[in-house]
Amino acid sequence: MRELTTTEMTEVSGGCCWNYNPCGYQPVVCGPSASVIAAYAGYLAGEYNVQADIFNGASCSTIQSAICNVYADTKLGYTQGQSMTVAQATGLLNSVQSAIRGAVTTNCWGCITAMTTITFPPSNGGGSGNLG
Repeated sequence: MRELTTTEMTEVSGGCCWNYNPCGYQPVVCGPSASVIAAYAGYLAGEYNVQADIFNGASCSTIQSAICNVYADTKLGYTQGQSMTVAQATGLLNSVQSAIRGAVTTNCWGCITAMTTITFPPSNGGGSGNLG
C-alpha cells in the first residue's frame, strides 16, 4: 500500500490542480476527468450485475465472480477513458444507465419482476440476457 501522488489524487478526485506561472502557483479548476467518468460507468455496470445475480438467485460462486468483475469493469472503464474526451466518457456512462434500464422489467405496480445482466461496455444499450 502506498500514498497517492498529487497527480494521482488530482486525477481520481476531479478536483483542483495547480499550475505554476511566473507569478507563482495558481489554482486551475479541473473538472472530472474522462477516465474517472468511464471508470464509474464500469463500476456501475459491475455493481448492477452483482444485484441482478442476487435477484435471480445465482450460486455463491457466480455472485463471487460478479463481485470480482466489478473491479475488472472499473479498471476497463478507466483504461478506455484515458483515450476518451469527457463527452465520450459521459456518453459511455449514459449507455450503461440505458442498458440497466433495459435489463430491468417491472410490473404495473412498479415492482421489479426480472433483471438480466448487462455487458460492459454496453454493445446494444440493453440487457445481454445472460445470467452469469
